[in-house]
Amino acid sequence: MGFIDNVAPSATELFPEKLSDGKELPCDPKGPATIFIFKTLIEPHLGKLSFFKVMSGELSTGMDLVNSRTGNTERLNQLFIMDGKNRNPITKLTAGDIGATLKLKDTFTNHTLSAGKSIEIEPIHFPMVRLRTAIITKNKADDEKLGSVLSEIHQEDPTLEVDYNRELRQVILGGQGELHLSVTRWRIEKVYHLDIEFIKPRIPYRETIQKMSMASYRHKKQSGGAGQFGEVYMKIEPFHEGMPEPTGHSIRDKEIIDLPWGGKLVFYNCIVGGVIDQRFIPSIQKGVMEKMQEGPLTGSYVRDVRVIVYDGKMHPVDSNDISFKIAGMMAFKEAFHQADPKILEPIYEVEILVPEELMGDVVTDLQTRRSIILGMDSKGKYQVIRARTPLAELDKYSTSLRSITQGRGSYSGKFTEYAPVPGEIQRKLGEEYKKTENH
Repeated sequence: MGFIDNVAPSATELFPEKLSDGKELPCDPKGPATIFIFKTLIEPHLGKLSFFKVMSGELSTGMDLVNSRTGNTERLNQLFIMDGKNRNPITKLTAGDIGATLKLKDTFTNHTLSAGKSIEIEPIHFPMVRLRTAIITKNKADDEKLGSVLSEIHQEDPTLEVDYNRELRQVILGGQGELHLSVTRWRIEKVYHLDIEFIKPRIPYRETIQKMSMASYRHKKQSGGAGQFGEVYMKIEPFHEGMPEPTGHSIRDKEIIDLPWGGKLVFYNCIVGGVIDQRFIPSIQKGVMEKMQEGPLTGSYVRDVRVIVYDGKMHPVDSNDISFKIAGMMAFKEAFHQADPKILEPIYEVEILVPEELMGDVVTDLQTRRSIILGMDSKGKYQVIRARTPLAELDKYSTSLRSITQGRGSYSGKFTEYAPVPGEIQRKLGEEYKKTENH
């Protein structure tokens, strides 16, 4: 206590608090009442407990404050000073004090509450996620409960990121390292009583084609009354910017679709003589798009393809939208398999900081991970290695790096591009996908 008294300045002697708009807020008891939420705890029988620091002004029970992030008003029905686990009720707090309150509806860590004009304290900048894992429940009935548990845990610890990835169809949990994720797992299993497993996150591959191919598909289904009939002839080609328009077909319509997952689909309607009614063309395109969302090779997104629908047949009674959607999807799938398909993988540019004497070991390890070394620089007693590494090879890399460098190495990485995977890996991925399809 003597050390704190001698060394730590009082709140009023500190620099003014920085605001998000670049201005400053002095710690003044006569200023506007402003609090900053720096920690959230969720107690099983109590609800949400919010810890805050009074940045300015005076606070009293029953006061209404506005959340600068959401614009909602929160009422402080109870104020406490925390003494370990004990909550000591209090009626007033002033600038510089640290307190807690219960059951704020829409206010979380990093939010600012203030009286009167909107004030927003510069938020805490949390470190980037270093390690990711996919998380599943052993009992499918617990999936919904897992969602709410992860939401609570993220509120308490914002350095844990939770994301349901629609592309990978997995819940991805990101943390600062293996210990961080292990502690989180322990909490989920022991405190929330959920049986879970950590599994390797899937890789967001892409699929594309390397040559032109043609295919046709007839969808015919007859059951009492009106049946289903649609026949589609299709040509597909790899697409790249600036390529000339297709020849040998009469183009009636062209649509360029920027795909949400990157790349393009260019769709040509080249139907002449009314062999397929104009109203069925969008259904054919819809079928193609559906197959592009779950590619034929690995179920990954397809990109950079040019599709030309040039012929087909329809039935005056049995043809309908669903028939042409299925015919379009199956014709595209067939053509795709004949067009020398290629799987693309995400490539990351990584920057690794290592002690000079351990550089050789780190470079050797990178080469086993299909990395291309881009360059090396020195930084004091450390070396900075820059390399391009496939994301598939970076799983648990932080753990390996720590082991090679006795905990003295660190790395960061960012996505740069998609590149074709080697042939043997493509075969392996295709076989794995076929097994899951058969199940």
